[in-house]
Amino acid sequence: MYEFRCGSPVCRTSFTAPDEDALMIEVARHVAARHRIPKPTKSLVQFLKDNTIREIPSTAKTG
Repeated sequence: MYEFRCGSPVCRTSFTAPDEDALMIEVARHVAARHRIPKPTKSLVQFLKDNTIREIPSTAKTG
């Protein structure tokens, strides 16, 4: 599971997705709609990955 928490000081949006690819689709929708960035640059995408996205450890127990 992956989590996004927007880093903008005027935005408190956060959401989760089962994998990073699904999360990045939602992040792209968010930055386009909320922050008016329809085509984020590679450097912005990398910044978002490095600073606003984290992997949530699974709580499922095996065995």
